Amino acid sequence: MGIYIMKFHTDRHLLIKEVQEAFNRTYPFLKIEFSKKKGLGYSSPEENNGEGENARAAAKNLLWEEFGLSDNMKISELEILLQYQFGLPVQILRKSGNLWMETRLNRHWTLRQQNNHGEDIASGFV
Repeated sequence: MGIYIMKFHTDRHLLIKEVQEAFNRTYPFLKIEFSKKKGLGYSSPEENNGEGENARAAAKNLLWEEFGLSDNMKISELEILLQYQFGLPVQILRKSGNLWMETRLNRHWTLRQQNNHGEDIASGFV
């Protein structure tokens, strides 16, 4: 099953935003960051006349069904998949206190390991 919502330029921006949000709901101490090229903005669901629900469903399908997103996926694997899908440079960031830090040195860690480490750091700041 393909994701047809990406046919239109504005829908692509909405899908990117929804992928980021769906990912962050599952891994609250991790964040997907795409490099924003000139003119690349992310629209909100309100700006897309109800297309938000379609983008939300497409984002969920993309992450969990097509990419096979799981706790055991490595950071480097997800970055490669997302970069291939969207054609934009991407990196996964980990929350460290009030900051988002790069995970470059630990790209071989799994999503669960990175998220747990972010949670451990956050609990030290409480």
